[in-house]
Amino acid sequence: MSTNTLSVHNPHSAHLWYRMADLTNVERGRMRILFITGEYPPQPGGVGDYTQRLGQTLANAGHEILVLTIVQQRWRILRVSPEGDQALSSDRGMASWRLIGLGALIRHIRRLQPDWCHIQYQTGAYGMHIGVNVLATILRHSNIATAITYHDLLPPYLFPKAGMVREWVTLLPARTATAVIVTNPEDEAKLRTSGLQPHLIPIGANIEPVLPPDYDRTAWRSELGVTGDKALIGYFGLLSPSKGIDLLIDVVIDHPQWHLLIIGGTATSATDRAFAEQVYRRLSIPALRDRVIVTGHVTAGQVSAHLSACDLVVLPFRDGASLRRGSLLAALAHGCAVITTPPASSTTAAALTGVVQFAAARPDALTTAITTLLKNPIARTRLSEAARTAARRFDWQAIGAAHIELYQSYMKC
Repeated sequence: MSTNTLSVHNPHSAHLWYRMADLTNVERGRMRILFITGEYPPQPGGVGDYTQRLGQTLANAGHEILVLTIVQQRWRILRVSPEGDQALSSDRGMASWRLIGLGALIRHIRRLQPDWCHIQYQTGAYGMHIGVNVLATILRHSNIATAITYHDLLPPYLFPKAGMVREWVTLLPARTATAVIVTNPEDEAKLRTSGLQPHLIPIGANIEPVLPPDYDRTAWRSELGVTGDKALIGYFGLLSPSKGIDLLIDVVIDHPQWHLLIIGGTATSATDRAFAEQVYRRLSIPALRDRVIVTGHVTAGQVSAHLSACDLVVLPFRDGASLRRGSLLAALAHGCAVITTPPASSTTAAALTGVVQFAAARPDALTTAITTLLKNPIARTRLSEAARTAARRFDWQAIGAAHIELYQSYMKC
């Protein structure tokens, strides 16, 4: 393995130690890389934030980075740079991630003639449609190399009782793409059991700890209505059933001295929007109205300020903590004392042991963990220091270098 590769050094070790690399040390020629993504800033979503950060890193290394997405039902093409994104075109025709929109998508890709067409795959970001699932198959015999990064392995909706067909459609691009990438050990293990050989490249924090000018933590908390000995508990992420915000609300309602700061807002899928409406109705009751703040979608600097103002950040993922969660990595990068649910993967659990406080996705377990840490400032400080140390393992320079090396390794074959 090259020393410029970012990957799991030893899956059985106590930590996920990633080999760091500087982009200037990677032998590189200029490439045109086209990212296909179902969401992209200013649209909300972690995959969009990730794509922008990765694109900026690769552009800073001298490569031409383009993004093809859909905005207001129109195809949108952008050029990414560290200084900002430049909109190149917006197609007048109606765009869709359904199979019916595949012809227009292929035409855009062939017109742009990238060296790599890289799909950032998360089923929900494509509206549970499958047009992008067959993209790699169609491009297979072209002169355009294809890559897919699986941000989750959630199957798309096809039709009632689709069963195993949904899994087959989910893995179709992995079987036909030039290169397959996963972001965490859990998904790597799942793909390997399906006979695939993915490359593990982790994600980085989607929000860097850059505070607004003249930031004052006490004043910021006061603006949020948190004064004196009141505690501020943070939650970062979009409102989705899998992220467990309803469990955290169940906990906070019984503790009048606790305030809850929900940093985020409504996600885009129909299921998530319906869930968010339930959350908002719940928060309208008198016992919570003055103790829960929902920021909605705010700037990166405001997110950074909010995270830094919290006493604790609680992320009660129903499916367990995972290193594919940009919200978790952002909290670590900010040195937050984090309570989250135990990971499904023993490798991820080992990586996070001593870095976060684990608690089961139940109100009683979360209550105990929150109460214990609020009473122990030394323990919170210890977690804060460990979080910052752990966050350095997920450096964007190294993530970018790993992508460049992966692209070039296939182009040399």
